[in-house]
Parts: sequence; structure tokens; C-alpha cells
Amino acid sequence: MDSSPGPHVNSVDGGVYGRLVQARDIHSLTINAGERPAPPPGADVVLDPPRPATAVRGREGLVGELLAQMRAGAAVPHVLTGPGGFGKTTVAAELAGRARAEGRTVFWVRPGSVAASMIEVAVELGGSRREAEEVRTARHLAMRWVWRHLDDAPRPWLLVIDNADRPEELDPENRPGDQLGWMRASPGGFVLVTTRVDDPAQWAPARIHRVEALEAGAAAAALADHSALAGTAGTEELAERLGRVPLALSLAGRILATHRVLFPDARALLARLEEGVDRLDELAAPFVTGPDVDRRLLSGVWDLSLRSVAEREPYARPLLQVLAVLGSNAVPVPLRRLPPAELASGPLEGLDDVGLARAVNALIVHGLVALGEHGGEAALRMHPLVAETVRAGIGDSAVTDIVSGLLQWQSDSDFTLEASAYAALAGVLARVHHARHPTVVQASVGRFRVAMLLGDRLEAERSLGRLVETAEAALGGTHPETLRARHAWADSLRALDRWGEAQEIYRSVHSDRASRLGPDHPDTLSSLHQVALIAGLRGDLKAAEQGFQTVLAAYEGREEEPTALHALQNLAYIRMLRGDNDGAEAGFLRVREAWSRALGEDHPNTGQADYFLARNAAERGDHARAAAMFDEVARTRAAAMGEENTLVVQARERAERARRAVKGSDARGRGDEGGPLT
Repeated sequence: MDSSPGPHVNSVDGGVYGRLVQARDIHSLTINAGERPAPPPGADVVLDPPRPATAVRGREGLVGELLAQMRAGAAVPHVLTGPGGFGKTTVAAELAGRARAEGRTVFWVRPGSVAASMIEVAVELGGSRREAEEVRTARHLAMRWVWRHLDDAPRPWLLVIDNADRPEELDPENRPGDQLGWMRASPGGFVLVTTRVDDPAQWAPARIHRVEALEAGAAAAALADHSALAGTAGTEELAERLGRVPLALSLAGRILATHRVLFPDARALLARLEEGVDRLDELAAPFVTGPDVDRRLLSGVWDLSLRSVAEREPYARPLLQVLAVLGSNAVPVPLRRLPPAELASGPLEGLDDVGLARAVNALIVHGLVALGEHGGEAALRMHPLVAETVRAGIGDSAVTDIVSGLLQWQSDSDFTLEASAYAALAGVLARVHHARHPTVVQASVGRFRVAMLLGDRLEAERSLGRLVETAEAALGGTHPETLRARHAWADSLRALDRWGEAQEIYRSVHSDRASRLGPDHPDTLSSLHQVALIAGLRGDLKAAEQGFQTVLAAYEGREEEPTALHALQNLAYIRMLRGDNDGAEAGFLRVREAWSRALGEDHPNTGQADYFLARNAAERGDHARAAAMFDEVARTRAAAMGEENTLVVQARERAERARRAVKGSDARGRGDEGGPLT
């Protein structure tokens, strides 16, 4: 402004934006507006969908359903959920191809650039670049501007928001399902979201579709597509070994297509995978490149989910590792097998009920475990390939120590789980330490012992015999774990009625334990108990009674310890054989009450006491009561061991014999069956 006297002439040069205020007298005003700078180009985002390299197998029903919903004009967004690697993106890409063929505009939004991509979508629909730059930094304004263009689009579209594993990227202030952010239903087109977050509370009222592993036929066909080896030997077996997981099938197919010399057919690759599923990543890694490698290898795709979970729930990773061992081979893990008091050590130190619930829920929501029902109780289940991949990442004994404790706590409660878990534990320990490490011997003893209880007695005896040889060579004949293996081997020989061999081993183990551990050590007393048991089985009831009394006396004041209870039960059995039914019943009831308090009504040890109470009822001549009790024993044993187990068959035969006795057609004498199998 010119403040000199006289007429005032003011001039303003340069670019002027907003208001221009002129003070005092205005005689003339000239504004020379400079040219406004052009807005910068939009973000460098890719809106084109990926194109499946092969036919999309096993998803025809799901793709057809999505296609029908898209054509009908869905009132809500649709969401594909499931673990990483299960093919959500492939389903969405197939739908995108169908939509484009029908004349729809397709927009594909990738994680990490949702806002920038959505703004570019609006620009492609006719929004001006200038307006795009003006709203880019104002999130709410940008959302309204983008959706206005999507709603008013000149032709129908498909919008896919892929891998939305962080719902906050869709709306940091609200649930995505509130449809106030980047995910909304629109009259202009169809919205499809893919995510690992299987949480209806996040997405409602959007419609959720869960993507599972492929069916067997589709999995084999997918593997053949990727390998270009249709009909090759072992395709079905390899597809099953890979859990019918699309990502694993894709990697295996590429390996077969690339390494024809190493792997002329699927069986050759299957043999290599016996070393571990991590070999698949090792072989595939050279041709898996790019910025999203984490989503293209097995070791990365599930760890990506786990990293996301662990940011919020630090207990999630070690808990998943525990579940991967405890629930290998898709064996369900009852929630009762995961008490915080037994879990809270090492990486789970400080875990309580609330922390456990939060960590379990986070793993469920991200598709790493599934919650269901097994045997009438809540249980967690992991896909076997996910579990195997997670186990391959366990690098120290912190997690295996927790699993060992869980298996020893309430042991013999879930035989199928324990057999599988001990086998998985031995494999992890062999990798973390070495194949002859004492902890590997201990886990292997548990594995073969449970196999014996499940009825595979002959194979258990052979395996335990070989294990004893291995332990003696690696650890020495009197190492505690070698002695544990020898004791278990004698158990297997006893189960096969090879009593003389079993007795010899029990005696030598008892002698070695007494020398090394002391006469009153629990392991020493366990061996002494078995020496007495063999004496009873061979008809020397006096020697057996003396041995059981010695064991019981050593536990004075601690009669509810397991070995003491077994001794008390066997003393009651001897009373029954001698005709003292009142004394026998009192002993069996005392044992039953102790097992029930410690282990629960359905534990096999409680059922074993019930079995002998039923035997005692039959010995008294109360056959109707005995039949009902044997039936109940058979039911609880079958739940734990399976219908074909020898002990289940034994209880059912006893029930039938008691029913015949009620009718007067079977009156066999006392003592027609061997001693208790404890």
C-alpha cells in the first residue's frame, strides 16, 4: 500500500489465494493473479487385480454365490475370512475376472495404501485431480468425496479391499462394519473385503464367508495345475500331506515344475518333506521374490498373522507354540488342558485367566486356531500344516518345558492327544537339542507308553526295547531317563503277559534306582510296586502283599500320591481274592475318592477303581449292580481310549457276563481274571 499524500494507487503482484483486504481510500485496484501451480500427481498405487496363474479349483460354489450377490446389488459388503495361505485373494481375483468380463470396472485396493488407493479410485471415476489433492489430508472429507463418486459411478463396479488384516486401516475411529470409513455398501457396485480377522463383531452387518482348506479332489487338481504334471504318481498323497492348503500346493507345484531332475514325480517331493514341512520353503525360496514374500512362503504367511496378534497380545506367540505341540495332527485340545497355573512359566510367566482368554481369542480371530466342541467340551484345534510350521519355528526349550509339564499334569486323561503330543514334543526336542538328549528319551517314553495303553502293545514293546538300547548307549545304563525307559519297557512286557522278563527288568531297575536315587525316592518306590505286582500276577499273593505294604508305609502321611494309591488298590484286590469283600470295597472306595478329587470323575484312574468296585460287586453275587457298573466303566473308557480298546472290550464282556449271571446262566468262580493293570 502506498501511504504517500495525494491520490492513492495500490498494486498487489503475485499469486493471491483467499481474501484480499484493501484499507483507506480505494481509487483503483489491479490484481495480476499468477497461474496456480498444478497439483502433484496422485500416489503411485496399483488398482489392477492379480490374475490367477492357474484355474481356481474347489471354489466354484463360493465364487458363484459372490457373483450372484454382486449381480443382485448386495445391501452390505461381503467379507472373506480365513487363515493366510488358504486362498482368499485367489477367490477375490477370480471374482474380479468374472466382473470384468461382465463389463464392470474393477478396483483392487492393497494393504498399506488404502486411503491413497481409494482417492485414485475416485479420480478414475471422474473426480478432479485438484479436488483429490485438496481432500487428501482431510480423512473424513476424503471418505465422503470418494464415496460420492463411487455411489454416482456411470457404470457398475467391483471394489476389492485385499488383505485387510488391520481393520483400523479401514477406519481408525469406528468398526469397519459401521460403514463410516473406507468399507461401505454402495448402490454403484459391490464391495468385497479379504481378511484374516475372523471377528463378526468387527464386520457386522457385512456378510462373512469363511475360506477353508480345499477338498481332496480339488487339492490334487490344484497341485497338478501348478506342477503341469497331471496324473503324476503321489499327487493325492502329497496334496494331503500339505493339508490341502492352496499356498502350500502352489509352492509344491512350482518346485515340481522347476526341479524335474530332483523330483520327477510328487512322491519324490513327498519323501523330502518327511524331513519336515520347512523343506518346502527352503526349496521354494529362490523363486519367491518381491515385497510381499511374507505372504508367499509358509513360514512367513502365518508368522505375519502372529506378528499382528503379538502386537496386542504378547502371550499369543508362546501360547500358539504350546498348542502346536500339544495339538499336533489336528487333535483337539480341551480348554481344561490349559490351566493358567500350569502354563504360567517361561514365556508365559504371569499368565492368568484373563490373559489366557485374551490370547486365545486373538488366535481364534486371526484364524490360527479354531474353537469348537469335542466330546461335549470346548476345545481348540489347529490345522496340521499350521501346527507343523509353527513347531519348526520353536528355537529353545522354554516352550517344550511348558508342554512337558502339561502332559505330566493330569496324565492319562486324553490318550489320543497325549500320544500325538509326545511324538511332536520328541521331534521338537530332537531338533532343539539332539536325537539322544535326555528330554527326547523322556518324551519318547511317554509316547510309547500311551501307545501301549491305547492297545498297540506289541509295537510299544518293540519301540521301547530299541529306545532302551539308544538310551544306554547315549546316557549310560543308570541315567534316570535310561531307567525310566527300562521301567516302561518292563510295563510293555507285563502287558504282553511276559511276566518273567518284566520281573527281571523291574528288579534291576529298582536296584539301580535305590542305589542312585535312594530307597524312598518316588521312582524307586514305583519300581518296587511293579516288582510286587508281578509277584501277585504270578500267584505269590504273600510276596505281593508285603511289597505293596512296604510301598504304602514309605508314603505314610502322603497316601494320595499316585504310587501309594496304586498300592492301596492292589491291596484291596488281594483282599477281594481272599474273600474279604467288605475290606476290598472299603479300599476301592478310598482309592476312588482320592482319584476323583485329584483327577475328576471321567479320568481312567477313577474308572479303574470303578471297575474293581464292579468286580467286587460280582464277587458278592450282586450281578445286576455289577452289570450297570461295568457298562459305565466301558462308556468312560471308550470316551478316552476308543471303542476297540482292549480295556473297553474287557468291561463290556464283564457286563454281559454279569447279565448272564443274573439269569443264572453263568456262575463262574472267583479269581478268573488277572490282577489290576496299574
